[in-house]
Amino acid sequence: MGETRIVFRSERGDDDRRTMRYEKPPELTPRERDVLQVLCRRPQAGDMFHEPASTRQIAAELHVSEAAVKAHLLKLYDKFGIYGDGERRRALLANEAVRRGAITMAELVDPPGA
Repeated sequence: MGETRIVFRSERGDDDRRTMRYEKPPELTPRERDVLQVLCRRPQAGDMFHEPASTRQIAAELHVSEAAVKAHLLKLYDKFGIYGDGERRRALLANEAVRRGAITMAELVDPPGA
């Protein structure tokens, strides 16, 4: 968990001695990291749950085109192994990026006006 290493030993047979671990985050370009930071940003004060930022919101905050953001998102989906269609992919990407440590909670940017 985080930087802590945990080893679990059970009384199962000798054939299953592997320690399960999560994948490390993929190599990210500086702009891919920027896209993830905006995508995963903290919710506004008082909000427990929120939708990840939209393509339009990311583009506006990074001062780039929506087409550029879509291209970065496609690369990020591939790097994190997230396949399929739909808006849910952004939420899956945000969760996977934080789970794998590509983006930490401390790195997340506040929304404009926060």
